[in-house]
Order: sequence, then C-alpha cells, then structure tokens
Amino acid sequence: MLFITSERAMKKDYELAKERKVEVVSKYGGRNLARMLGISHPAVSKWQVIPPLRAYQIAGFGDYDLDYMRPDLQMRR
Repeated sequence: MLFITSERAMKKDYELAKERKVEVVSKYGGRNLARMLGISHPAVSKWQVIPPLRAYQIAGFGDYDLDYMRPDLQMRR
C-alpha cells in the first residue's frame, strides 16, 4: 500500500510540475525565456515540465525556487 500511495504522490507532484511550467513560461514569455537561457523557442515549447538544468538556471533569475518549479524531484544544491 505504501508503494501505491508513494506512486500517487509522485504523479500528483509531476502534474503540479506541469502547471508550474505553464506559470513560469507565462511570466517570462516563451521567446524571452528561451533567449535568457540561450536556447531556441521551439525547445521551450516542447517542455512538458521544466528540465532540471533549466529549472536550476531559472532559479538563478531569483523569481522561483527549484523546489517550487519541480516538486517531483529532490535536488541537492
């Protein structure tokens, strides 16, 4: 039972990460965010969630924390 609950929690966190991706991209604008990260706009458009490296870079802008953008991951700083 514990495994099933844990799996459900991970799915919930992943869904939350999807919502947070929309929020972050909306705040900066897709093209602007791509420019800030030094990548193409189509690359940003393909994200389902913010990739871990990109989340780290975006956290450096100061508006969002890693844990907020990717609650489904446990990242060490």
